[in-house]
Amino acid sequence: MSARTVAGHRIEVSHPDKPFFEGVTKSDVVDYYERIADRLLPHVAGRPLVLRRFPDGIGGQGFFQKNVPASTPEWIDRVEIATQDGGTTTYPVITDAAGLVHVAVQGAIELHTLLAAAQEPARPVEVVFDLDPADEDLGPVRRTAARLRDVLQDVGVEPRVKSSGSRGLHVVVAVADRDVDFDATKQFARSVARVVAREGGVTLEQRKSARRGDLFLDVLRNAPVNHAVAPYSLRALPGAPVAVPLDWDEALSSRFAPQRVTIGSVFRRLGQRADPWDRRATPVRDLGAAIRRADELAGAQ
Repeated sequence: MSARTVAGHRIEVSHPDKPFFEGVTKSDVVDYYERIADRLLPHVAGRPLVLRRFPDGIGGQGFFQKNVPASTPEWIDRVEIATQDGGTTTYPVITDAAGLVHVAVQGAIELHTLLAAAQEPARPVEVVFDLDPADEDLGPVRRTAARLRDVLQDVGVEPRVKSSGSRGLHVVVAVADRDVDFDATKQFARSVARVVAREGGVTLEQRKSARRGDLFLDVLRNAPVNHAVAPYSLRALPGAPVAVPLDWDEALSSRFAPQRVTIGSVFRRLGQRADPWDRRATPVRDLGAAIRRADELAGAQ
């Protein structure tokens, strides 16, 4: 057992030498989340979190956790959100480095955010397109990302891109239209995805058996309690890869690999180049107009 004080809170770290990845201990993961806090917090602070926990490391049993356990300290914020079955889920809301360290101590390797702020959980603040390839060939990922960027720009939207840290890319659109709900962002995502899929090699089919080897352009995350991995979260995969913001040239390069940046290289990367997401995203302020333009493009093809 060891202990550390973070943001005024004393946090005990049990079994710090337990292997979480090959060559990476629990203490290393806790250190990572404390050290990356300045980069990670702008993407998760004030957002309901879903944790993917592996208390015995990635070689053990993992699970997604939404409800805050009873043992969670009082200084961790919470938000209660209604579920479709009439119940509620109480999500953690992290506000500082101490919160990140606490969840890491609990074995949270991956941090996922809902697509809304805790204060207004029914109003989405972003749209996420997940590019999931059928195999290890990343050519379809690059081609689809380029096509998706072009379509989004054509409808008047400036997208950003990040590595998923797993198999592909996430293309993200910030939303500042206060009149929209998740039905509207889902409609927008589907309208854009239909335009992209018209060129072939891309499917919107959720069933793997029906994809026929095409890249899956997943827009299903755009729903009230669905979630996406946060920028700078670790992924529970060999090598401890990190989901990192990219610029478009990097994302579309033949050298791109979604697991290229790891716990061992991410800080060197940050020391060598500016974070592509340091510049504030240009949000969509009239989603209705963007939907109409996407529908026009779909009808014209």
